[in-house]
Amino acid sequence: MNNPFKTYLFVPATRLDRASKALDGDADHVIIDLEDAVETWNKDVVRSSLKEFDKTISQPYWLRINAAHTADYAHDVAMIQTLDHVAGVLLPKAESALSITALHQATNLPIIGVIETAKGVLNIDSMATATGLMAMTYGCLDLAKSLAMTLGTPASKAVLDRIRTDLLLHSAVNELNAPIETIYADFNDDDGVGKFAKFAKDFGFGGQLVIHPKQIAPIRYATAHDDAMIDFAKVVLDHHEATGEAVFSVQGKMVDLPVIEWARGILER
Repeated sequence: MNNPFKTYLFVPATRLDRASKALDGDADHVIIDLEDAVETWNKDVVRSSLKEFDKTISQPYWLRINAAHTADYAHDVAMIQTLDHVAGVLLPKAESALSITALHQATNLPIIGVIETAKGVLNIDSMATATGLMAMTYGCLDLAKSLAMTLGTPASKAVLDRIRTDLLLHSAVNELNAPIETIYADFNDDDGVGKFAKFAKDFGFGGQLVIHPKQIAPIRYATAHDDAMIDFAKVVLDHHEATGEAVFSVQGKMVDLPVIEWARGILER
């Protein structure tokens, strides 16, 4: 069964050999990273290499460019206009609807806005209305620095859950794609990344940023619909379609119209 929870794998723009492998791999989307993965002194060289790389492939990829307030931003946007296989752009440290709309208008590509600053958090509601915005995500490491949080603590989880809630609500109201969960930093912790992804999916998120290919399998396993859930959804829908009833009991559980619509959505996916 197709799993609607998508993986977005980061690959450093300094390692385009890995990008080629990633595009032939298991990730749903590959993001070539021009921002944090590339030192400032090396960005011009990497942009030139990326132009050549783009000519050699046929698969689409996403591109994380440099933030709108940086000197490299204009160079990144100009480069995108020469590339043929960019599917969309991640805008890091997004803080305004204007910057997202401007990037979309300059590239004619869908944008994923990355919330990484206190100002960005406060402007989630307005950014969600930006033209060309496909989805929003957040960067836990930069947010921790911006907000002076200690990651991995109950306190930081409370803050991040508040941000997740804002992303979820404003995405739904503005008919964006479901938000995308941030990275899980320990790529050797299969159990941990699986639980992290399952929590995000249960929260209503539609995918997760990934830093290593080995994280993809545990994420998919943890977020796939289990057989018991599918069987229950089938029984619910079969009963509704056979009887026309909108309120009934299945396996000792009360079913009404919201549950029927939930079951229909599970089976359609």
